[in-house]
Amino acid sequence: MDRHLLTLALGMFAIGTDSFVVAGILPLIADSMHAPIPTAGQMVTLYALSYAVFSPVIAALAAHWSRKGLLVGGMGVFILGNMMTALAPTLSVLLGSRLITGLGAAMFSPTATAVG
Repeated sequence: MDRHLLTLALGMFAIGTDSFVVAGILPLIADSMHAPIPTAGQMVTLYALSYAVFSPVIAALAAHWSRKGLLVGGMGVFILGNMMTALAPTLSVLLGSRLITGLGAAMFSPTATAVG
């Protein structure tokens, strides 16, 4: 397999996994944040919502940007959002970090699909 396609596939795998992995550890997250499980569950919703809303917007607005720059930038934002999620001291920071993670996914995913 071409190494470029493998890189795109690994990025898409990380983004897809990020969508579902939170649901499995949601009770632990809710407990550590001292929040009800439904409130902590908004992490999943905010990620999916920002991913869905920003994907077409970024695809249209960044059409003139270099694809490599958009892929690298998107994965950088995605990683930054996940690092913020892991280190979030409060529930509001945690929820905000999930929005950022979804933004990174929205930058990477449509571009990776087009490049692939």
